[in-house]
Amino acid sequence: MDINQRIESLRKLMNDRKIEAYIIPTSDPHQSEYLGDSYKDREFISGFTGSAGTAVVTTDEAKLWTDSRYFLQADKELANSEFELMKIADDNYPTIEEYLDEVVSEFGKIAFNGNVFSVKEYKKLSESMGSRTLVSDVDYISKLWNDRPALPEDKVWLLDEKYAGESAESKISRIRDVMDANGYDYYFIGAVEDICWLLNIRGNDIDYNPVVLSYCLISKDRVYLCIDENKLDDEVKAYLDENNIKIHSYDYIFTLLKNIPGKNRIFLDPERCNVAIYDAINSNVKISTGTNITENMKAIKNETEIKNTKEAYIIDGVTLVKFFNWLEVGASTGTLNEYVASKKLHELRSENETFIEDSFEAIVGFKDNAAIVHYEPSNIGSKTITKEGLILIDSGAHYLEGTTDITRTIALGNLKEDEKIDYTLVLKSHIAVFLTKFKNKTTGQRLDAIAKYPLWKAGKDFFHGTGHGVGYLLTVHEGPQRIAQGSDIEFKENMFTSVEPGLYIANSHGIRIENQAVVKKAFENEFGKFLEFENLTYVPIDTRPIKTEMLTNEEIDWINDYNKKCQEVLSPHLEGSDLEYLKESCKEI
Repeated sequence: MDINQRIESLRKLMNDRKIEAYIIPTSDPHQSEYLGDSYKDREFISGFTGSAGTAVVTTDEAKLWTDSRYFLQADKELANSEFELMKIADDNYPTIEEYLDEVVSEFGKIAFNGNVFSVKEYKKLSESMGSRTLVSDVDYISKLWNDRPALPEDKVWLLDEKYAGESAESKISRIRDVMDANGYDYYFIGAVEDICWLLNIRGNDIDYNPVVLSYCLISKDRVYLCIDENKLDDEVKAYLDENNIKIHSYDYIFTLLKNIPGKNRIFLDPERCNVAIYDAINSNVKISTGTNITENMKAIKNETEIKNTKEAYIIDGVTLVKFFNWLEVGASTGTLNEYVASKKLHELRSENETFIEDSFEAIVGFKDNAAIVHYEPSNIGSKTITKEGLILIDSGAHYLEGTTDITRTIALGNLKEDEKIDYTLVLKSHIAVFLTKFKNKTTGQRLDAIAKYPLWKAGKDFFHGTGHGVGYLLTVHEGPQRIAQGSDIEFKENMFTSVEPGLYIANSHGIRIENQAVVKKAFENEFGKFLEFENLTYVPIDTRPIKTEMLTNEEIDWINDYNKKCQEVLSPHLEGSDLEYLKESCKEI
């Protein structure tokens, strides 16, 4: 079936129960940001392949909501279907709730699959839908998707404490301290990356995310892990047993929750708990909600994680210098395209001994393709790379030493004046973050305004976050901290964040410069404790597109010092033409 045929088949199923609107989120039972192939329901029904978005199908319309990162991509991918793009945070488009309020009758039914719909989204929808009925036991996509991919069967593996920096026993003890302090008898964890962090295990259930699909329930004296037991070898089983972790089948979590005695209190995160799980909890159990205890804990990196991540960035920095040297030589031949370049980058990374996998699909956008924020080249239709304009490379990797995420925009040849101006503005925005000293517990929203000021002053802007937390051999996007509008999460010592301002001009060019940083104490005085961002990434920033007259002396010093440090750190690991390329890239301006 093509997309429009799938829509019509879905409507026939909806009609059987008189359902007026069916919601298909981008989600799995754990509300993961990135999904395994088995759970790409929204992609199946809409044809849109971006990593974020929600589809809504009514009796006579089909809409797809996504954010600004994917507007250009969604326009292309929805072009031949009934689906209409609805732009999130654009005043010209209604929200999903506003739309449903308009098109669903007063006592109409709105349905979704409760196994992949979060409690947070359910409550938000319920509060705005008035007398309409919400139906959560409907999985229509499974009825249509006859060749749905099977779930992975790869084995779980253990992350040695020399990389994790803390034992599972210690982490569990710290969690129980929080539970005791707040009167929680049980703590449910649905976020797979949190479970893997807590137990120091890793898996291969989601591409680019070394996690395993599982649930965890912690009581005052036991830890229950619900997982496909076929993924556990004898070593892992013995390890879990040594740590007093009881193993159950994946679906046994429903039984565990039903069997919690009444009057006990359970804590869960409504953003990372699905409706089916929530409904399974004994009705006499008291439920407390908030951000996962584990999410807040893992956001503060220990000294081992910080030390190892610095090593990961040296490994990745060396790899990227080799790649950019190869790219610039190859661009003059006319034989390279974006797809070939992305595969070469993966190949170079995989040569490193501690490489696990890429941390996301590499973004390689040449010229106007770079304006598509999350552009991923394919083996069909990729642009040929030539010695002109700008190319944007956003990529990363998981190593045993940690997770990397780096973006560089490189000048391959002559640039237009507006490309140079835009590049320099983005660089000023990037530098502004690293020059900032800020009070302890400053929120991400305030830091976002500091980063964007150089762009705003020039009447320009970008519409993705300026920075996101980064996991340790887990997910490349990690909360709760973000440098972004609307983020009220406070930044604290030893948190990781990316710093990645950008500027995107449709049909012309795209620019992004991204480093990863760790929050460190700058100084303390009578006004309190001040923090700053310590850079973790060492890959030269291209100075060829810079209009130096737009930079202050302080900004010029910063870029020269940064590139000088890149040369010092990476030179011992390079030789021949790669070393010469590094030296040329690090010359002062």
